[in-house]
Amino acid sequence: MGHKNETSRVTRIWNALSYKIGSTVARYPVLTIVLCLTLSAIMSIKLSLTEKVSAIDGYASDDSMSRHEFKTFQQFLDSDGPGITTAILIRSKKTNGSLLEEKRLKEVVKVSDFVSTNFKMNVSGVEKNFNQFCRGFCQANEPVRQYYVSFQFSAYFPDFCFQNGLQILGKNHTDGISKRIDLSYPTSNFFGRKFSLIPNFFGISMSADGKHLNSSNLIVLYFRAERYPDWTTKTVKQWELRVRDHFAKEYSNDLIIVDVMSQTVVESEIVRAGLSLQPFLIVGFVIMSIFCTVTTMFSAVYLYSQKATFNKVALSIIACVTPFMACGTAMGILFFCGVTFSPIMCITPFLVLAISVDDSFLMLHAWNRLESWRTAPLDRPMREHMMGEVLVETGPAISISAFTNMLAFTIGALTSPPEIRIFCYGNAAAIFMDMFYQATFYTACMTLLADTKDTNGVSEKTKRIQDKMSNVVGRFLKWYVSAISNVFVSTGIVLIWAIFIGFAVLGLIRLRVELRPSKFFLKDSPMLYMDNMRTNEIVPYYTPVHVIVNHPGDLKNDSNVERLIELKEKLEHMPNAIGAPSTKFFLDDFVQYRSAFVEEIEMDVEEKDSAPTKSEIEQFLEWPEFSFWRGFLRFDNETHPQNVTKFMFTTGFHGQDLKDWNKRGLLLKSWRGAVEEFQKDFNATVFTEDAFFLDMIDSIPTVTWQTTLATFVFVSLVCFLFISDILTVIIVSVATLVTSVGVFGYLSLLGVTLDPVIMSIAIMCIGFSVDIPAHVAFHFYAAKAKKHASSHSQPSPHQVSDVTSHSTSTTSSTDSSISTPNSFETNLTFALASVGFPVIQAGVSTDFCALPLGFMELYMAKMFALSLTLCVSLSLIHGLIVIPALLSVQHHIVHGVKRLFSKGN
Repeated sequence: MGHKNETSRVTRIWNALSYKIGSTVARYPVLTIVLCLTLSAIMSIKLSLTEKVSAIDGYASDDSMSRHEFKTFQQFLDSDGPGITTAILIRSKKTNGSLLEEKRLKEVVKVSDFVSTNFKMNVSGVEKNFNQFCRGFCQANEPVRQYYVSFQFSAYFPDFCFQNGLQILGKNHTDGISKRIDLSYPTSNFFGRKFSLIPNFFGISMSADGKHLNSSNLIVLYFRAERYPDWTTKTVKQWELRVRDHFAKEYSNDLIIVDVMSQTVVESEIVRAGLSLQPFLIVGFVIMSIFCTVTTMFSAVYLYSQKATFNKVALSIIACVTPFMACGTAMGILFFCGVTFSPIMCITPFLVLAISVDDSFLMLHAWNRLESWRTAPLDRPMREHMMGEVLVETGPAISISAFTNMLAFTIGALTSPPEIRIFCYGNAAAIFMDMFYQATFYTACMTLLADTKDTNGVSEKTKRIQDKMSNVVGRFLKWYVSAISNVFVSTGIVLIWAIFIGFAVLGLIRLRVELRPSKFFLKDSPMLYMDNMRTNEIVPYYTPVHVIVNHPGDLKNDSNVERLIELKEKLEHMPNAIGAPSTKFFLDDFVQYRSAFVEEIEMDVEEKDSAPTKSEIEQFLEWPEFSFWRGFLRFDNETHPQNVTKFMFTTGFHGQDLKDWNKRGLLLKSWRGAVEEFQKDFNATVFTEDAFFLDMIDSIPTVTWQTTLATFVFVSLVCFLFISDILTVIIVSVATLVTSVGVFGYLSLLGVTLDPVIMSIAIMCIGFSVDIPAHVAFHFYAAKAKKHASSHSQPSPHQVSDVTSHSTSTTSSTDSSISTPNSFETNLTFALASVGFPVIQAGVSTDFCALPLGFMELYMAKMFALSLTLCVSLSLIHGLIVIPALLSVQHHIVHGVKRLFSKGN
């Protein structure tokens, strides 16, 4: 099988290109450095000037139902984008203090009034406050005000008193006024006007008769306003943030605590969490610089008998600077192309730092090895030739690593929701730029700073240590290769590996989805407390669903109206439904209105002998107690409405099981199923703010395994382009897949659940897990190809030296003990001697790089640190132990089969 003794066509082409790039860059190193630094600086300025934003809906897939439902909801609001949607959570400053005490309730109403009158927006060139620009949902906080009015009412009517401090009752129960005031729970009546207490009052306790509220520990105020044409998303967010900042920084009260919650506030906290990673980049850079300097110095001095110089320190630090240049350039280019910022992109520099340093180790190791063989003078042509040889030796391995990572993230971008797609684009672009800067910027720096093998000035003691270390490393490498080449040892390793796979699969089967927005926040974020309040105090008692009826039909048709009422009752009688007390359904009032005034309307028509100037619906909305329904209705003519073209209604659900996001996901499915029955009649859709998250419960597992499988297939194809030996490619591919399965399986056994962060990590792991196995496998394959290094070296006659002749041999004198030049042990020795120490450097340095993230009080950072450490550690084990063992078993099986057939013949 002669093809196994030659490198693949792709590798030969890539070697020729690598040599050309290396030698050209080495010819113009200063110009290359200046151009790279200029490009990096320009793009980094763009990065710094880009607005740091987040989109909580970005974790829902493009084709999710929630996106269609959100679009329908916005169309109903006649909004070109989201308007103001803010909830203010108010609790007593005194532990277990009731907000229904008059002094506290008064402060609550003051908060409502302050927000309604002091925070303005520009509407058609005029500054208006909330009361002035609010159109449809202005009375959401009326139940709270009515309670406060009841207290004020008692001051004017001293003959009335409070029972349980809540309900105004006259001493004479026959009094007409007392009959018109009923503050029962869940529905109250104040002077003929009914209102539900359910959406606003939480953490409640009931009176002895079970009809009235005794206390409430949490009151929620709602501020919702449809978007005006001249509003932008930015101005809407600024309004919500101004409200948040006022109560977070300026407001102080001895009686109540005020928290502001909105999508904008949530997104700002997610951005703050992402940007909090930036200081840890400095820590990671310092740790990596120290580690690179120490290990590079050790390798050069004690393995290659070179002097310790400042140049080695400089190259080590530059190796850590290069990935930051790549990230700045890549992000700047993406932002110039219109890609928006995502907080999860703050992880990218850590990932690229780990990959880039790995490549730098390989290049420095290759230079040192080639330098140790050089006998000709190191003049300028020779240095150019050697830099070309460095890229020839390391280029394919670096390219496999880069292309597989880029491919992994590109496929991830094609199959992932928008927020993770941005993360994938950022990573793919940064890895490409890192490969570019490695081949240009770092190669140019090496041209200027890479040391020669001059040993003048090295003490005799140091030389003895160098010789001793060289012998120790050589003997250990020989022993290790001999041991792992033993069929019993390699078989034992494979069996242990199989047990490892079994436990990993067990963990993978147990992996479940769990969504908690709190995972995106810092430990000191106020959103953690608010999310906890919402989960434990609000959601179990009132979880609303909005139903948009897009084609309500003729509301004068009784059968049509009955069908609409049937839709409402369908939802009201579902499991977990609160029922009619929580429902806001305009037809309930409209039908009663028509029944009460139908005779007057008919008489009015007869008297005028013509149709009334105002339609029934317009007259209905003119009544003060019905005017608030205008926000729930859309008409053919907004000025003089004749027919209702769309309307919205809401109803509530409750239950302690709704604290679980998975249960809420099932509830959302049941809403959709109930509405689907009426789809042909009314084209109805449901809407809830949580839908973006809830849709991920089903989509995350599917998207994760599809992305992982597709990435695995294409990564294997990339490996095959550079390693044409099919068995070697299969071994690398299996090792990659097992590493990824191992990461998720053992994370699951540690209690980690599947969520958008883990989904991002899944894509990352496929790319990372291929790096080290690919390096080892490629160099093993290259050792089998006799013309690997000499086929495209292209040196001029005066450059020919021992460098070229050594390029096709093993890496050091320790290999001379192996007599058969193309034996399995020779090939494995070449592979481990070429990349063994660099990949150990890379693996350990990556763990050090991830270390600072582990100390952050941020779920995203901890998970990336844990996953990256686990992935790299497993990748090291596979690259240095499992793959050699698998290659050994393969070698013994192939030769056993050959001997069997040869005996048969």
